[in-house]
Amino acid sequence: MTEHPTNRDAVRNLQRYLRRLSYEDNGILPIPVDGIFGSRTEEALSEFQRMSGLPVTGRADKATWDALFAEYARLLREEDTRLASDFFPRTPADYETTPGEQSSFVSLLQFVLNELRISYDTLPLLVITGIYDDPTARSVTEFQRIHGIPQSGRVNRNTWNRLSEEYNQYAT
Repeated sequence: MTEHPTNRDAVRNLQRYLRRLSYEDNGILPIPVDGIFGSRTEEALSEFQRMSGLPVTGRADKATWDALFAEYARLLREEDTRLASDFFPRTPADYETTPGEQSSFVSLLQFVLNELRISYDTLPLLVITGIYDDPTARSVTEFQRIHGIPQSGRVNRNTWNRLSEEYNQYAT
């Protein structure tokens, strides 16, 4: 039995395209990809329509959908090849995050977890504070659960590698 896309899936795709376009154009709001067609999605879509010379309705008719997908596909084709970066701390050799830790690595971790919410809607939205707090630990634990990684709620090399792999897959 094959699954058919739902309205929520279509809205997620629409939001994914608009979010990607927002990286290139500050006029388009960076919206959450949650499958809910709310006022922020409507505003971002209206702005895309305005910029594209389409009738500004805030609704995704066929002409809007086709133009949005074409622009999204163009951006993906034009993206330059990015080199992979390894931000995981090198020392100590057995490093793992600890509660209360405050660092730029934790800020990056929180950003990556928030971006992965697009694919994993059970991850909670985090405030990027750079502090390894309880919400961050819960998000890490949920990510570990989803991927069959021992659920410590801390990030070691193994968890980071899986997070990086998932983020790189999402980003492409």
